Amino acid sequence: MKQFFKFLFASCLGSGLAMIISFFLILGIISSIIASIGKSSDDISVKNNSVLLVDLSNPIYDREVEDISSMFSADGINNKAIGLTEFIQVIDKAKNDKNIKAIMLNLSVFQANGMATAQEIREVLQDFKTSGKKIYAYGDMIDQKSYYVATVADKIMLNPAGMLTLSGMGGEVMYYKDLINKLDIDVDLIRPTNNAYKSAGETYIMNHMSDSNRVQTRQYLTSIWSVLSSQIAASRNINETKFNDLVASLQGFLPQDAYKNKLIDYLGFKSDYKDTINKYVIAQNKLSKNSKINYISYGAYRKTIADMNKVQTDNIAIVYAYGDVNQGKGSDLSIGSETVCKAIEKAANNDKVKAIVLRVNSPGGDAIASELITNEVIKAKRKKPVIVSMGDMAASAGYEMSSNASYIVANQTTLTGSIGVFGVLPNFNRALKNKIGITFDTVKTHSNSNPISVTTPMTADAKMMMQRNVENFYTNFITKVAQGRGKTPQYINTIAKGRVWSGVDAKPLGLIDEFGGLKKAIQVAAAKVNLKSYGIITYPKIQGIFAQFIDTQSNEVKMKSLTKELGKPYTFFLQLRDIAQMQGVQMRMDYIINF
Repeated sequence: MKQFFKFLFASCLGSGLAMIISFFLILGIISSIIASIGKSSDDISVKNNSVLLVDLSNPIYDREVEDISSMFSADGINNKAIGLTEFIQVIDKAKNDKNIKAIMLNLSVFQANGMATAQEIREVLQDFKTSGKKIYAYGDMIDQKSYYVATVADKIMLNPAGMLTLSGMGGEVMYYKDLINKLDIDVDLIRPTNNAYKSAGETYIMNHMSDSNRVQTRQYLTSIWSVLSSQIAASRNINETKFNDLVASLQGFLPQDAYKNKLIDYLGFKSDYKDTINKYVIAQNKLSKNSKINYISYGAYRKTIADMNKVQTDNIAIVYAYGDVNQGKGSDLSIGSETVCKAIEKAANNDKVKAIVLRVNSPGGDAIASELITNEVIKAKRKKPVIVSMGDMAASAGYEMSSNASYIVANQTTLTGSIGVFGVLPNFNRALKNKIGITFDTVKTHSNSNPISVTTPMTADAKMMMQRNVENFYTNFITKVAQGRGKTPQYINTIAKGRVWSGVDAKPLGLIDEFGGLKKAIQVAAAKVNLKSYGIITYPKIQGIFAQFIDTQSNEVKMKSLTKELGKPYTFFLQLRDIAQMQGVQMRMDYIINF
């Protein structure tokens, strides 16, 4: 009885805390809405001689989505997630705005999922400089992705108490075999016989990298790094061999070493850097020495563009497919086959939409969901051009849905390919019996009436059936890719086998058509239908912060907030959870790549 009351009290306490947290969440939502209503574009003016402050320490997604964590900040503007789509247009406006004289980047933390987003951001900023205006960068602690973006700047300053974590690229994968053995869990990995590179399921049956996975990981990391190192070395006017020697020997970590080796230009604090920028802006624009230099945040400047995507007579539609691929409805940060299929169908049937850009940023996921989306792309292509823009990754299921587009644009640093499938089948029979004393027995009308169960070992016939299933899925996969890319299935098979490729290597293989980001893909789409002037229509509709609050127990919102608090260990837990929840045949690439 004592235990009963203890658990009852704990349950009531937990419910009470949940209600209190929910109250403050709702209060935060209401406050955020009121604040956003109160700050219209009419309230913000861009003064002459302004410097645009771009803080890239906020989360960066393919488009602006409401970030539930921002509602608790003192300034919702400054903490709102940055959308790449909108960033392109904001920086383009700043490029042509006579009141904006320069950009100052804050690059202490760069919250993008992969290197291709960093490359797109860098290219947009590089284009800004064609106006003759300057870019200045500052960081307290500059990580590798941040530094790659920072090197587009004319001058870089690092906090003298900070650090430049420049070390090259590494791929890290967590393996669960020894843990699973201790828990008395049995796992079968089912994959096509020639899919040695399809390594995601190996995390359950091995405690180290397979030779094939090591080969592919080294290859795409090396090819991506070659792009980064050449661009960084060129921007800093350093010999590339010398630059790589500095990276290998960690001669850029300490601020003094970074300065001595010309990886940065100044050591100082943020307030000092503003004084330096003021002097540069005054000198470059031939202003009087007493001229006041004004600073405007990216969030505030963004609000001066009241209607970002104006619908016109002729339009390009952007359909966003971001996150893991699943059946059913998705969210702003996950791909649901039902949601994305409807979005593609709406774009295809909208007479005002002349071409479609399908923005794919996904490591893959459910094979059935992938088939549904791929089929919708094929149907849409019969009506109008469908141009795929690949983000940080468009691998496995992400590649299948891309492969049948009219044209594919990807960055050199995009991860793509991974044309292969697998299935993971856990069995908890021994664990339940040995750990807590639960056993199972069955009654069957046929020898294989219970072929797949998490509590009963598979029969030989069931294993053979599952093997045939993944072989059929793989054959269908390479056939679809061959059809979309104008190749033979035999050729696609030679470059498939589950292997991940960088964009650099994917282009000569015929997996993509052209290098570039979202901006390039939109230009290609317009050229396909001879549009000189056009509007942008985006699909699917953004959920908004209230819908996101309702869905806080799932997906990316919880992951982002808890990962920020708990760090790397929690990301490992999330991966274990995601793989344990896989159902059916999977089209998914491996984990974890550290950029």
